[in-house]
Amino acid sequence: MFHPILLLLGFWYVLPAYVANGFAVFGKFIKSRHPIDRGRLLGDGQPLLGPGKTWEGFIIGFLSGVVIGLLQIVTAPFLLSIIVQYVYLPPELVPIVLMTIPLVILVALGALVGDLIGSFIKRRLLIARGRPAPLLDQLDFLIMAMLLGALITPIHWILAIFLLIVTPVLHLLANVIGYLLRLKQEPW
Repeated sequence: MFHPILLLLGFWYVLPAYVANGFAVFGKFIKSRHPIDRGRLLGDGQPLLGPGKTWEGFIIGFLSGVVIGLLQIVTAPFLLSIIVQYVYLPPELVPIVLMTIPLVILVALGALVGDLIGSFIKRRLLIARGRPAPLLDQLDFLIMAMLLGALITPIHWILAIFLLIVTPVLHLLANVIGYLLRLKQEPW
């Protein structure tokens, strides 16, 4: 039987993605920033990605996601022992709890690549930087994180659906908090 508490494993699996995506914003505090697209415009006259996507933010996000992932790897045996005391853990979910360095790297990297793809799509749709693109803004990082992570450890389909439903709400909440803390210019 699939216990509802096991849905928390979905968050565990994508925590490096959430952290990487959320911490990339701190790249804006570095004085000398280097846009990933180097200011290039495509044939449509729009930036490839835009000035908000910098190497500094990418590196800060990636390293933050990996650090969280390493902490997960260290604490995983303890978490696993607690879970199995109270809930039956289906064998296919054990690799999600244990995490691995390659999985952490791919999930964190996937989040950032997904965000870049989202920015590329927004520029092609002529959505100005900072303007909302519902669902694209909230799910681009998550989908790519799960896709790349699946190369190492596929996520259970129930966990994936759960994350696709709750992430837009959590993403909006995180953005409002970032806006109130003046880390973001828009609350979406």
